[in-house]
Amino acid sequence: MKPAINGDEVIVRTKEVVSTDLDGETVMMSIDKGMYYGLDIIATRIWELIEKPLSVSALCNILLREFEVDRDLCQQDVHRFLSELKDDDLIKVVDGPDQ
Repeated sequence: MKPAINGDEVIVRTKEVVSTDLDGETVMMSIDKGMYYGLDIIATRIWELIEKPLSVSALCNILLREFEVDRDLCQQDVHRFLSELKDDDLIKVVDGPDQ
């Protein structure tokens, strides 16, 4: 079982992903896997925010300021989404403060 993503970890995009904006939503392709991904508006915002390394807790704090959402629900949804990105090798998760 893979460890869960927590608030102290820093998220880093992998370089093997190309993405483009399509009417406010993001379409991505994993070069390594040849897979396409479509992101909704909130997932697109997360992808934009992790363009530079960012801790999970800082990411959640930004989303809480920008969207009307409960803190617990935001954290659960962000952790779930980041876990999916990690499982598909679209991001790397490292320990430590924001870089």
